[in-house]
Amino acid sequence: MISFKPFRELIAERKITTYYLRNKCGRYNLDSKTIDRLMKDESVSTNTVDALCQIFSCDVTDIMQVLPDPESDTLKNT
Repeated sequence: MISFKPFRELIAERKITTYYLRNKCGRYNLDSKTIDRLMKDESVSTNTVDALCQIFSCDVTDIMQVLPDPESDTLKNT
């Protein structure tokens, strides 16, 4: 499962508002639905992930993380 908790922590730490993300990021402005999806850990496009990295001058791991899915039956290294 992908979590955008690092993104939420980053905007809180930097005191960035959703207004800023919607209106003040130039060509990287995000729409309200995209911001809502980030807040709910729902899927977003790689273009959105790239825009966030450009806005914050950061790496992907600074805005998202992969969490293990407790209900997954994926193969594990043995």
